[in-house]
Formats: sequence, structure tokens, C-alpha cells
Amino acid sequence: MKVIITAVGKDRIGIVAAISNALAEVGANIEDLTSSRLRDEFVMLIVCETGKDKSFNELKRAVVAAGRKIGMKVVVQREEIFKAMHRI
Repeated sequence: MKVIITAVGKDRIGIVAAISNALAEVGANIEDLTSSRLRDEFVMLIVCETGKDKSFNELKRAVVAAGRKIGMKVVVQREEIFKAMHRI
């Protein structure tokens, strides 16, 4: 299953490491990652793939918790929901 993760928060050291480590712990593979700094805010968008045996809720809990620990707002969505929400 493909999952889209967005993270926004105050820029600081270790953001990418914290989120990517949480993904690795639940067995997700990062397929694409883009990030940008907008003034003092850091914005990151990740596309990842999980195995069919992995729970979406497990991944979401792990990534949101990792973000919370470093002060980031993290949103985790299945790819089909993300695409439907951003269709013009």
C-alpha cells in the first residue's frame, strides 16, 4: 500500500531522521521525499510503500508519535485518499 506523509513544524535538526526511523521501524520503504524550509518552518512530503502485511494504523501511530516528539504536525494518508483530496 502506498502512503503519503506530510510533516510541518519549526525547523530543527533531526526531523528527517526521526520520521524516516519511524518508517523503518514499521517496515515502510521511502520511495520519494521532498522537503523545503519556508522561513522558520520545515515542510516535508514523503511517499512510502508498506508491505501488504503491514497495518496502516500501525504506521500512522508510529509516524505521528515520532513527529509529536520533535514538535512536528504529521498527517498520514493512504495514496488514494490523498489523490482524491487534491484532484482539481
